Amino acid sequence: MRSPLGALFDDAQYIMDVSGAGNNFAQGYYFYGPQYHERFMAGIHNNLEKCDSLQGFFLTHSLGGGTGSGVGSYILHLLADEFPKITRFSTCVYPSDDGDVITAPYNTMLATRELIQSADCVFPLNNSSLFSFNQLENPPKTDAANAQPLSAMERKSKSRGFEGVNNIAARMLCHLTSSSRFHGEMNVDINEIYTNLVPFPRMHFLMTALNVRHPATSQTQKHLRTDHSRPALQRAFADILGARGQLSGGNSIHSDRPTTMLSSAFLARGKVALSDLVHCVEGAQKNMNFPEWNQDACKIGMCRTASPGEEMGVMGMYNSSAFANILGRDLSNFQRLFRKKAMLHHYTEYVEEEVVREAEQEVVELVADYQAIENGRYPVTEVTTSVPADFPLYPPF
Repeated sequence: MRSPLGALFDDAQYIMDVSGAGNNFAQGYYFYGPQYHERFMAGIHNNLEKCDSLQGFFLTHSLGGGTGSGVGSYILHLLADEFPKITRFSTCVYPSDDGDVITAPYNTMLATRELIQSADCVFPLNNSSLFSFNQLENPPKTDAANAQPLSAMERKSKSRGFEGVNNIAARMLCHLTSSSRFHGEMNVDINEIYTNLVPFPRMHFLMTALNVRHPATSQTQKHLRTDHSRPALQRAFADILGARGQLSGGNSIHSDRPTTMLSSAFLARGKVALSDLVHCVEGAQKNMNFPEWNQDACKIGMCRTASPGEEMGVMGMYNSSAFANILGRDLSNFQRLFRKKAMLHHYTEYVEEEVVREAEQEVVELVADYQAIENGRYPVTEVTTSVPADFPLYPPF
């Protein structure tokens, strides 16, 4: 509201209360959600009436606290109930391991369950990865060469860090939707991302990566001309395939631990030649491990309009079994508290303990699905139709 972008938003759409949900998912979901249900619906319908061609819903929220996880999940569930045929996208921020919200593991598990059940496509971001990425683009002036990751308390004390991190998340979303807003030779509609990158309904968590930004100054423009576009694009691909460009908490795509890619996508913006993009994508595919039933699981897109402040940029999206490792860390943090029933009484004021257990089981099953893919098996919780092994998929006429 008070930021330079505050004027872009309609004041009538703001919904505020004296206090938040007190870092408690259950309070946000089961108390504040129903309390503001009618106002949520009024705001949604008010925006829908302004749409000529509704493409989908985008929800942005954090999972560590109570309002983002609880109220955010309530709105997501509301959208699933009221508009089941409209695609629902969620961009959510998972808390870092050194965060200062003690109840974050509970909030994360309960919210993840709702993401599994009510979202069609999820773009998870990780706080630690966002701050590390921000340090690469905006290193401290004192000692940029030896910059170290900031702790949670240090991040909270540096206001500039929050602005930079928010800009990175916004840039990812702008990159994702660029084809819907600008012209390009190979535009990729946002619903194409969902169609091509989500082979199984529950496994719809897409890890994202961006190239580290190089401002389009007169000095850098010399290296970004057409005859030097391929080296610049290769450097961008090195970022999005390496650990430095990951925004979801994952490691390098070429890490020592093998992971399986269910699907992937590469979206380029700005001065990028199609031949150069295809060359880089083919090189990336050689180092990716795809399941035998989906060897060509790679989507590419191009948009002519670059992000403000750079000549070209690339975004990578991966539906990868590596997400099981990320979610497994959050699951372990949750189980350490839940096994001792620590902090549980704050949640049972609003919901039965069984709901918490069901959320845990839902996440355990999702982790098992991703691990099954990594081990060359089929997801254990997906419903399949038995087909004889000798059944001809394409019978002759």
